[in-house]
Amino acid sequence: MPDVEGRAARDRPEGVLSVAPSRLPPGPLHTLRNRLSSLYRAAGSPAHQALAADVAADIDADGTRGRTTPDTVARVLACAPPPSLRETAVVAAALARLAGEDPEGVIGEVRALWAASERRPAVRLRTAAEWDPARLGVHPAPGPDGTMDLPLTEYLTRPHDTTLRRRLARTATTGQAALVLLAGRSASGKTRALYEAVAAELPDWPVLLPADAEELTAWAEATDIDPRTVVWLDETQRFLDGAAGERAARALDALLDQVTPLVVVGTMWPEHMRRLTNRQKGLEGAPHTLALLTRPHTMITVPDTLAGAPAAIASAAARDPRFAVAVRAAGPGQCVLQHLTVGPELVRRWEMGPDQWFTAPEHAVLTAAAEARRLGHSGAVPARMLREAAAGFLDSAARATAGQEWFPASIAALTTTEGGPAPLIAERHEPDVGDPDGYRPDDYLEQHIRRVRAHRAPPAGFWSGARWARTADDAYALGRAAEQRRRYGNAVPLYEQAAEQGHSRARASLAVLRATTEGPAAAEQTAATDPAAWAALAVTREAAGDRPASYDAYRRAAEAGDSWAWAAMARIREAEGDPAAADAVAAQAATAGEPLAWRTLGRMRAARGAVATEAFEQAARAGDGWGDLGLAQAAERSGDRTAAVAHATRAAGKRVGAAWAVLVRLCRAVGDDASAVEAATSGADAGHPEGWSLLARLREAAGDRTGAVAAHRTAAGLGVGAAWRELALLAESDGDGVAAEETAAQAARTGDPEAWTALAEAREEAGDQAGAAHAAAEAARAGDADAWIMLARARGNAGDGRGAEFAADLAAEQGATEAWSALARIRERAGDREGSRHAVLRATALGASDAWTALGRVREQLGDVPAAERAYVRGCAAGDAEAYAALGALYLEQGRTQEACAAYRSAVDAGLLDSWEGLLSAMAAQPPRAASARTVDRLRTTGLPADDQTPLP
Repeated sequence: MPDVEGRAARDRPEGVLSVAPSRLPPGPLHTLRNRLSSLYRAAGSPAHQALAADVAADIDADGTRGRTTPDTVARVLACAPPPSLRETAVVAAALARLAGEDPEGVIGEVRALWAASERRPAVRLRTAAEWDPARLGVHPAPGPDGTMDLPLTEYLTRPHDTTLRRRLARTATTGQAALVLLAGRSASGKTRALYEAVAAELPDWPVLLPADAEELTAWAEATDIDPRTVVWLDETQRFLDGAAGERAARALDALLDQVTPLVVVGTMWPEHMRRLTNRQKGLEGAPHTLALLTRPHTMITVPDTLAGAPAAIASAAARDPRFAVAVRAAGPGQCVLQHLTVGPELVRRWEMGPDQWFTAPEHAVLTAAAEARRLGHSGAVPARMLREAAAGFLDSAARATAGQEWFPASIAALTTTEGGPAPLIAERHEPDVGDPDGYRPDDYLEQHIRRVRAHRAPPAGFWSGARWARTADDAYALGRAAEQRRRYGNAVPLYEQAAEQGHSRARASLAVLRATTEGPAAAEQTAATDPAAWAALAVTREAAGDRPASYDAYRRAAEAGDSWAWAAMARIREAEGDPAAADAVAAQAATAGEPLAWRTLGRMRAARGAVATEAFEQAARAGDGWGDLGLAQAAERSGDRTAAVAHATRAAGKRVGAAWAVLVRLCRAVGDDASAVEAATSGADAGHPEGWSLLARLREAAGDRTGAVAAHRTAAGLGVGAAWRELALLAESDGDGVAAEETAAQAARTGDPEAWTALAEAREEAGDQAGAAHAAAEAARAGDADAWIMLARARGNAGDGRGAEFAADLAAEQGATEAWSALARIRERAGDREGSRHAVLRATALGASDAWTALGRVREQLGDVPAAERAYVRGCAAGDAEAYAALGALYLEQGRTQEACAAYRSAVDAGLLDSWEGLLSAMAAQPPRAASARTVDRLRTTGLPADDQTPLP
């Protein structure tokens, strides 16, 4: 028989892959293909025919000769279709020999990955249209009779859909990677918007759905995610919470830089976005999460309503009875989407209370599940935790009459979908198939319970059940929630549990807490050999003014391996006026390979000339490029720009990115524009293009507008977003509005709407309201609603009520409620109480729960205390915990100590840290003062009772 396969292989050019690599889902086979690809490259990318000949000469592990063709080699490398284990092993062994690796070790890797792939068969890759929308998180819309198995309702587009689809389309056409997060309240249509946009703009891209942060990290770190893929992260906070979330954020950030084109999409409630982008959180141990979520042009806000499309809504209602029912139920509030998913009906049933729609045990289970999520449990609540926590929400009569099967009966009733969506969703987190092992409430109901219980701490039984938290991150988060609410006795065992399970920050938090409750000896015993714990104790002691104890804790942290502690020790000695001791610490640190202490001393001594230079020189000699940069700055201050250039050049050579901009500035200062251009170019080549923007500003300041424009254009081409804004503003200031708009449009096509926003502001200031409105509309279409907020503020301040409301409404259509809230404050300051009330009611209706509190602060500043109190009370009713703290301060100032205690207690129960001292002050002011003082002293170390029903004296 003629060798057709061999002849076909010989007819192809050597080295050409005869089989295209298949699209594989993340998993062992994908990892295997990546390993074979790296081996192939390390072996010098041999021709398949030559590699097949090498394989044919080898003996496989079973002692038999194997005949391998070039096409077999191609199939092995491409895993399409997956070849046999024998074929894969012999090809891998041949590649290992060519690459200088151990063939037996490589064969072992192949066998292990092959076995893993057989234990965990890969799921089929699916596009958005091939996924069940419910699996992706799209809420089903039941029929009027409660039927659930119905197709999706008609999709009505809103302004954010245009922005979203443009971003996805641009990613596909430019070959870039993008992270796009839709932020909005529950049941506002976030996930459905993503589903429709991905299906429309990326119809042939597979959609990957990781189960949790660990799986996402594993996929990203194993390079198991291919280009032209969508990574789907519904409820993105689930993937970014805790230590596991921080690892996932780091892996995602690297993935977005390494794999293109790629799209990562997600959804998040605004409160989760605020929590995860809190700058203090980034400083406390989640810098990668903070950096990921604050990437430019990542977030798109989704409004709650379908405002602005009454004709489309009416038309949809005429075609679909589900829309018709939702429109009638929504009334004038326009919250049609929420009623489509029956969220408000679930809320109504829960609000009826125990033994009404829900039995007392069912009501308790729902409340406990929502409380667990509110207080930090990121995933579904384990059944054991939910059972024990729910018991705490039952009164004595319900506990006595519930019966032995109260929990399974409640779970069965709450998870059924008969008659509409289930108020409780069952999930399974264990990898094998089996019964549910966790539960979470319907997210619309959860958001409501979060709001109405925001100022309440859970009962003691809840904290007892928290010991069954699923992960170390969950235990730590619940411990933090307990500590923030001053339930110290509940926080300690949760921190201990998290520390035992390996949480990186739990021991530090436990040590600091024990310093409060048990004293320094217990805190130090807890810290043991944990450098983070010693550093945390040091920071706490330094904040309390105890420098000797702080220095000792920093020393223990340094001895345990905390590199930053050395700098703190040197700083303390310098601040004490003992520079010799500070130098000794810095020298010891440098010997240990930590030059930061010398750099710190250089900065502290900046005004002392030669002394600062000496410290920076020590840092530079220890290999610290920032020390060289410090030398450059010191030389510049002394007037020696030539030396400054030399030092900055050395810093740049040590990969200090900031040095390139310093070089640009120094070269311009000596009139050497050519060297400045060279520094900007070199900086851009090293990944730091901001030197071009600095050069542009320096040229503009010197009157060289042509040179400034050229530098800004170079910066824009290198991806510096601010450059487009500056180019647009330069054209506008030259009177060339057409060129300004062309520049802004070009910026928007790259994903940057800020040029349009800047144009809107410039035109509003110039009195060109029509031009400003046009620019704001373009900015909003490009994804930035801030332009409309800015216009609402500007027109409100100018007394243009109609124009301000027009801009505020357009901002609201983009999901931005701040414009109406700002308008309320502007009108209040102008003495327009009626207009202020109208604006704050509109803001509250749009979901701005803090609008009344912000207005109350303005009224208090204006001296209208009774009106401020009324506003704070309305803020409390809207669910803003900050309103309770504001009320507490107001009452305490008026001497209404009992009311101040009640308000501050609610603020403390909401977890507002700053309210604790207010509560203690209000308690100490109550008669009899001596007894109150003793109670306050005791509470400072013990915290509050566990049960929120325990009355305060």
